[in-house]
Amino acid sequence: MEAGGPNDDRPFSVFRHDLSMRAEYAAALTNFLLILLMVIGVMASSSADGSAHVYADPVKAAVSEALIAVMIATPLGTLAFWRTWVHAQRFLAREAEGWRGVFEAGALGFALTLPFVVPGVIARQFNPGEWGQPQAFILGLGYLLVYGLIGLVGGLILGFLLWLSATLVLLVHRRITA
Repeated sequence: MEAGGPNDDRPFSVFRHDLSMRAEYAAALTNFLLILLMVIGVMASSSADGSAHVYADPVKAAVSEALIAVMIATPLGTLAFWRTWVHAQRFLAREAEGWRGVFEAGALGFALTLPFVVPGVIARQFNPGEWGQPQAFILGLGYLLVYGLIGLVGGLILGFLLWLSATLVLLVHRRITA
């Protein structure tokens, strides 16, 4: 009898494991889904101006917000999928432990802050006001460093969580298939 069949009395037999799925693919898919859920959770829990909105067509508003979430999460999730797959292969071959992926996520977090901060810093350079040109430049570098560090720390935290999930999936997969 197949595990998880209709006559299986084991608890949680619905959550049977597909033994044909490769471990690195399972870890990469897990991290893709985690990124997707995180982006949807962040978007669902916050609004742009912090107030409640009433829509004429709430279904249309929900669909448009879901599409925006998917448009943001898909490239990030795909990148997480690919890098998890690469690092999981190296982990299974015992070539690395996957910490490089944590640092890659930190670097990506730093890089993702730049498109939001750099335009304001550049605009301030051409209109320094009462600060003067050298002071505006130093202030702009300070903004880049502070927001870049916030992105770096956020990326490192997210990278650690993704490393932890991938490592757990790989270890569980190893135990199940052993």
